[in-house]
Amino acid sequence: MKTLILAGGTGRRLWPLTNTLPKPMLPLGGKPTLEHVINNLKEAGLKDIVIVVGYEKDQIIEYFGNGFEFGVEIEYVEQVQMESVEAAILAAEEQFKNESFFFVAHADFLADPEIITRTIETHTNLQADLTITVNLVENPSLFGVAVIDEEARIQKIIEKPERGTEPSNFAISGLYVYPNKIFEVIHSDKVLDQAIQKFINDKKRVYACVWEKDWSEISYPWDILTANKFVLDRLLKGKGSYIAESADISGRVKMEGPVYIGENVVVRPGATLLGPLYIGNDTYIGSNTLLRKYCSIGNNVTIGFGVEIKNSIVFDNTSVGRLSYIGDSIIGRHVEFGAGTQTWNLLPRNKPIYMTFDSQQIQVPRKKFGAIIGDETFIGINVSIFPGRKIGYQSIIAPGVIVENDIDSKVSVTAKQTLETKKID
Repeated sequence: MKTLILAGGTGRRLWPLTNTLPKPMLPLGGKPTLEHVINNLKEAGLKDIVIVVGYEKDQIIEYFGNGFEFGVEIEYVEQVQMESVEAAILAAEEQFKNESFFFVAHADFLADPEIITRTIETHTNLQADLTITVNLVENPSLFGVAVIDEEARIQKIIEKPERGTEPSNFAISGLYVYPNKIFEVIHSDKVLDQAIQKFINDKKRVYACVWEKDWSEISYPWDILTANKFVLDRLLKGKGSYIAESADISGRVKMEGPVYIGENVVVRPGATLLGPLYIGNDTYIGSNTLLRKYCSIGNNVTIGFGVEIKNSIVFDNTSVGRLSYIGDSIIGRHVEFGAGTQTWNLLPRNKPIYMTFDSQQIQVPRKKFGAIIGDETFIGINVSIFPGRKIGYQSIIAPGVIVENDIDSKVSVTAKQTLETKKID
């Protein structure tokens, strides 16, 4: 079955990370998110792939090329209207005009490849006209929701119902089997949800493939940490550690759990590495550093003396100064993270953390969540960053600043202070 991957959106809710990087290229365990998706498709036997690109398309095309190096065949089509999934699907109409059915995957949906084969088997065995993968979730208001009967036939779909009004806990995930007729219906109804509902109303056989195992889809910044955990578990759990021969691991380094250590990594004495943990090539880990579970550290990263990093992602070419703490955070590329800087990841008395997206306050569905820092930002020494705060790319934060609110890109932030001078007797 031919596959369509939707990879053209701007990922605006992931600002500032997507200011300079398309969402499908966000790194997880040393590889772009989209590479994990393509590997899953290949493992499930789907190798004929069309990718819809748009925002920062050149980064995707340059990395994946024709797909030969990844064991698949890739063709690209361009999406013009960035924030419309309908426009993304219609952009590939010509490529699928001769296909009775085709598989559709979002470029940020991660799960075991079994979910792909199960979705196709469900579609085939039930002689479905259209099949959607659904997952049981605790917070369905953040997703499109499907109402299904006892035979897994979909009765109704609702896009992001208001909290407390959700008709079910079955979230629509990022995998589908569509008929060729979907193009005609989208042209007519304009909105994908309405197009699918038209199939349902016309008594077409629209079924759900229920997936009960782990999965991840990246819509909000905290989803990146969930996806990172999924990737590291799949990469390392039950498989033991990998340490490149060229790595220089000093004596008195403590390692627990599975750890991936890339080429030319240097780990100085007294460091503690707790897996699952990924460390990319050419990275330096200073003395007495503590890297805790579910960290992904990129290539050519420098981590200074006595730093602690927990459940976080540090992108390539970033430097973290000594005695800093990074918890439940995502740090972009080429960031200078000053000595003694702290990301605060927990509010007093476990108060909920809120983040702002398009002027809307959304509660983070995690007790702990730190900072999101864009590329090429300079953070001075002894800066404190409140939970859930975003700092834009190419900004400068002066020493000692307490970051209570989001910071725009390309701005300089300093703290006012009053100096009192007294003569010493």
